Amino acid sequence: MKLITKSTDLEKEFLRLQNDYDNFYWLTAWASSNSKSFKSLIAHQDKIKKIVVGIHFYQTHPDFIETFLDNANIKYIKQPEGTFHPKIFLFYNYDNDWELLIGSANFTNAAFTINTEATSLISYHDNNAGKLLKDIFALIDDKWESAKPFDKAELDNYKNVWKNYRRKINSLSGKYGSSFVKPSKQSKPLHLVAVASMNWDAFMRRVYNEKYHSLDSRIKVIQIARDLFKKSNSFNELTNDERKFVAGVHNNLKVDDGVDWGYFGSMKGAILFVKRIKDNNNYISQALDEIPLAGQITRLHYKRFLRYYQKAFKGTTWKNNLATATRLLAMKRPDIFVCLDSKNKARLCKDFEITKSGLDYDRYWDEIIERIYDFEWWINPSPKNKKEQEVSKARAAFLDSLYYEE
Repeated sequence: MKLITKSTDLEKEFLRLQNDYDNFYWLTAWASSNSKSFKSLIAHQDKIKKIVVGIHFYQTHPDFIETFLDNANIKYIKQPEGTFHPKIFLFYNYDNDWELLIGSANFTNAAFTINTEATSLISYHDNNAGKLLKDIFALIDDKWESAKPFDKAELDNYKNVWKNYRRKINSLSGKYGSSFVKPSKQSKPLHLVAVASMNWDAFMRRVYNEKYHSLDSRIKVIQIARDLFKKSNSFNELTNDERKFVAGVHNNLKVDDGVDWGYFGSMKGAILFVKRIKDNNNYISQALDEIPLAGQITRLHYKRFLRYYQKAFKGTTWKNNLATATRLLAMKRPDIFVCLDSKNKARLCKDFEITKSGLDYDRYWDEIIERIYDFEWWINPSPKNKKEQEVSKARAAFLDSLYYEE
């Protein structure tokens, strides 16, 4: 018997055992692909006698299921009471020729690479081996009876749910998007990121303490934009000055004294953008039509917005201007989006603990919006008065008041 604590040693043992033994009997809470052991299992799948895999929390990768979809010797525990959580890997030739891995490690790439695991390697030479082998077979046979296979239609449904659960599971580890971490920077758990864990009262204290802009005027800008979107069926139905107000460029719209259209991001220097707004470009209007005025906003809404928005600048060198796109988004759905521009980008990225350089359209959603969805003050606003109620309706956009600097 020996204890295995290094992930590299664990994978070495898996690879050795798959080569040395002719019969695999496994129970694992989760399974994934993209490991050397997974590739070895494919090569030795004729040795699989009974493998039972759990899918609780949708942590088993659909690629694993799809790879072995036609293998009748792999089944799944789909709706357990509690959590199906064993990690037992029996490699068997005869009653006097077998080895067993049992411990914390699942059959996942993370177990073979980055996780901290503790796994015991036991063989038929160890004390009480005969009784242990009998008990292991009894347990595997019992779980095999309650396990079920997958079919193609069920797998397709599973893939959709698995994809949606990825964001939830990854966010608990501080992981957002495909480039959430750079080689020199480790992700932090959410409770250690100050802007994520602060409550509504702390958020409002920072909003109240902004030194550059009037809170009342900021609220008025949001209210005017909201009213403009509500009165029209589409952005291109607004007057020239109304569109300019929403877009954050110079306009002659008559509003209350002290209300500055440049709050939440002045775009007056974006010459090509200003021209598109002045020309009432239909692609910009179609882009904003993809963002509903109420209800949940998903990445699909955002991608549809971008599809039209980028068409407005096709044939130009203007490929990625987050400031102008996010100004429009923040005006239509200030509860979801924040305008990211040169006045707030550095401080916001520092506080969110994300890399500022290379921040593009995809990373804006993955690393900023998906983070906002997990922040305490965003999830649980508790306004104390009418003014705070107005801020709550535009709480993502009001991040600008936290991070704006001249």
